[in-house]
Amino acid sequence: MTTETVKEKIERFKLKAEFFLKEDIRAFIKDVYDNYHFCDILLVGEDWLLIHHFKGSRMGEKTRIFWPDIIEISEYKEREDLK
Repeated sequence: MTTETVKEKIERFKLKAEFFLKEDIRAFIKDVYDNYHFCDILLVGEDWLLIHHFKGSRMGEKTRIFWPDIIEISEYKEREDLK
C-alpha cells in the first residue's frame, strides 16, 4: 500500500467537492484546526473551498477553507441518535 501525498489528497478532495457541488450534496469537513464544518459547498477554487454552514455554531456563515487545511471531506449524514 502506498502513502498518499498531500498533493494527491488535495486533488482527491477537489474531485469530491466538485461532485458534491454538482449533485447538491451536503458535506462534513474536518480541518487541521480541529474545526468541524456541516456545510453546503458554494465554490470549488484552485486554492480554497467556499462553504456555507447549515448547522452548528457557525450556522448561516460563509467560510473559505484552504485545501491543505482539510483533513476530511465526506457526505453529511444526520445522526439517528440525535433526532
